[in-house]
Amino acid sequence: MTVAADLRAFVASARKELRIMRRYPTLLLSVLFWPILLPAAWVLMGRAYSGSNDPQAIQAFAERAGTSEVTGFVFVGYAMYMWLSAMLWGPGSALRTEQVRGSLEAVFLTPASRLVPLFGPGVATLIPIGLTVVVTGVALWLFFGFVPPVDAIARAAAVLALGIPSLYAIGALFAAAVLRFGEVAPVVQLIRGMFVLACGITFPVAMLPLWAQVWAWLMPPTYIVEDLRRVLLQGAGLGEVAPHIAIVLTIAMLTALVAIAVFRLLETSARRSGMLGRF
Repeated sequence: MTVAADLRAFVASARKELRIMRRYPTLLLSVLFWPILLPAAWVLMGRAYSGSNDPQAIQAFAERAGTSEVTGFVFVGYAMYMWLSAMLWGPGSALRTEQVRGSLEAVFLTPASRLVPLFGPGVATLIPIGLTVVVTGVALWLFFGFVPPVDAIARAAAVLALGIPSLYAIGALFAAAVLRFGEVAPVVQLIRGMFVLACGITFPVAMLPLWAQVWAWLMPPTYIVEDLRRVLLQGAGLGEVAPHIAIVLTIAMLTALVAIAVFRLLETSARRSGMLGRF
């Protein structure tokens, strides 16, 4: 197989997932309300507990979070949460979905590179991710009157784009595990919960114990959500967050290599044990 043929197979894999998504558009309905309801509930709860934005409470929050914009902080965090969910349940469960459909063996009989079923289907996940970001921004504007500058939005889009490979690679690593364990939903739930608790999605990382902060800064979502808040809420430029971006891209490359190695190892084991046809 040539590289051109593998690229065609990659595009075909992504188109197949997009067609399924178009066939069942109600699957996207959650994108229209979860990005609004989840963060709005936390914002209103925070206002109630702080005594309707008490100055001392806001000052204490700003000292830990680096910004006094509580609403923006929470909404950016929950946009990251929805993004994580989409990446883990998309690329992370793509092979499992094929397995449940009974088509995984047929996919593996094709002459295309094995990297195509590992990385191709997750491309469709970029659509709900984009919709989540748009809905979050519109909700901030309509319900809370928060509108960041246009240049800050452009910088945030760049941070999002550069952060996608790292989360995509993490999802691919979970997808590879399907060949050994079959059902990976409980593990995906566990890792998503760990990211939420440890990566500063719902509260500042500074509030964690020191040992937990060390672990937090080993995870790509910590850098991504931190940089999004810096460019949107503090006016930071891309040059200021460039070191974090470099770290995230490095982790993405290493994780992708690990996912490929694990995938090849488990594929050999799955062929011997017949795991491809089990579900």
